[in-house]
Amino acid sequence: MNKSKTNKTLYAIAKRGALTAAIFAIIISLLLIVNYLQTKSIDPLNSKAISQLMENLRRNPDDTALKEQVRALDLLARKAYFTYQWQIRTGSILLFVFVLVFLTAVKYMSSLKLKLPDLEEGPVPEDTWEHRLLTRRSIIFGGLGLFLLAFILGILSEKEMSRFGMGQLKGKTAAVDFPAGEEMRKNWPGFRGPEGNSISYHTDVPTEWDGKSNKNILWKIPLPLPGFNSPILWGDKIFLSGADRKNQVVYCIDTVSGNILWQTELNDIPGSPEKRPKTSEDTGYAAPTMTTDGRRVYVIFAGGDIACLDFSGKRIWAKNIGTPENHYGHSSSLITHQNLLLIQFDQNTGGRLIALKANTGIQVYDKPRDVQISWASPIVVNTGSRFELILNSNPFVISYDPLTGRELWRVQCMTGEVAPSPAYADGMVFVVNDYARLAAIRLGDKPEVAWEYDEGLSEVASPLATKDFVIMAASYGSLSCFNSKTGERNWIEEFDHGFYSSPILVGDRVYLMDMKGAMFICKAAKEFKLIAQNELGENAVTIPAFSKGRIYIRGDKHLFCIGSR
Repeated sequence: MNKSKTNKTLYAIAKRGALTAAIFAIIISLLLIVNYLQTKSIDPLNSKAISQLMENLRRNPDDTALKEQVRALDLLARKAYFTYQWQIRTGSILLFVFVLVFLTAVKYMSSLKLKLPDLEEGPVPEDTWEHRLLTRRSIIFGGLGLFLLAFILGILSEKEMSRFGMGQLKGKTAAVDFPAGEEMRKNWPGFRGPEGNSISYHTDVPTEWDGKSNKNILWKIPLPLPGFNSPILWGDKIFLSGADRKNQVVYCIDTVSGNILWQTELNDIPGSPEKRPKTSEDTGYAAPTMTTDGRRVYVIFAGGDIACLDFSGKRIWAKNIGTPENHYGHSSSLITHQNLLLIQFDQNTGGRLIALKANTGIQVYDKPRDVQISWASPIVVNTGSRFELILNSNPFVISYDPLTGRELWRVQCMTGEVAPSPAYADGMVFVVNDYARLAAIRLGDKPEVAWEYDEGLSEVASPLATKDFVIMAASYGSLSCFNSKTGERNWIEEFDHGFYSSPILVGDRVYLMDMKGAMFICKAAKEFKLIAQNELGENAVTIPAFSKGRIYIRGDKHLFCIGSR
């Protein structure tokens, strides 16, 4: 009898333990299910608040207050991430423990019931929950079901958390890890300077020099391989490329001494054609200007070879994007926007807009373009409401979202073999091509041509635009200035030699170099006023780079550094 009473006591304790464990296991299971559903429906990193902030940051990358708000939300998201992780792991462990307690208690109850029953108490009714739980099949399948529930919930929740966990958090913070506009403006990162818009933010540069007498020529160095690309600068380093039918090289040159710090050959790029395409003498094999985001430098050659190097000259990635079908040779220059490298690849078989991840070379998008061949280069402008990537070609000027490649608008206004790149100022886009027109496109809900002009048109040089003036240089030697809002011509001047280089605005002055290497400096004003004329001493068709009181010019044979001693 005493043994029977002891068994009854132990049975009651086990029963209470099983019941308690079952209740807690059910509660934790429900909480884990709710937690899992929350991870499916609520993504803290893609909330409306952070999405709006990121969109605002895209439009205003120099806004430090916005960056701080993004960082603050990033910190909250990280805390939320770790809180979710703790809840999932702790809940899974507790569920496992309570399931184990429940199974152990039920098993113990079963072992007690297997003993001879107390006849005085009578048989245990077979329809009680105790009887159903004590059957062997119920114990096995019920226990396995609860165990699998704990395991599956833990795995699924952990997996769902990883979807917006640390990897995506790093991605979000990486979205702001690109040079701000202010940093770009301190340097000369690409063709026609920051944003590719022919404006120098360094205005303390010389207005007098002479290549023959070496007046204000701080140094000049010969360049081993030819190239029509213009120098780019970041910090104390100059980058440019050179190539012929056998060799492709990137050079890095010290801005102070003129010494070549390193040169990297790029002759073994995967997918590169066995024979490089034929090009014209005016284009050659290294016409496109390089670009940099201050972290890496990027180069493209006539055969479609494109590469990324670090600032020590080490190759990070390289590929061939296709041999251009181009009877003059590829010359469209590269440009970066945030973490993307952007390529205008217009050729005889149609156009493409290609975006690659800057740090890896992985393709982000490749948009076909219903345009004809073009040698123009893209520009990225901040219109005040968004960034736009603007491309000039025949027959359309087209604007894209630079991050997605989505077309924003197009205007049909060009004809012929388009080489000049667009210009932008104060809500207007300006495009030109010889035997076509100079067209001013006013942006708005429906962009349209505001005015046109059809004389003295540029064949190669890109226009310069401000809120007041548009200045255009022609290959046969004329220089024209227009009212940017009305198209009224303010003045036109004729020079002895033509222009391939584009005019650059430096403060209130315009710098423009002719094909013989003579630099003309005039006032950006309603009336023409020549300030100075300076001779380089050799032919030149590239665009000067301006930085910290110095001008860097690539001539046919040499790279020149001009500055006051």
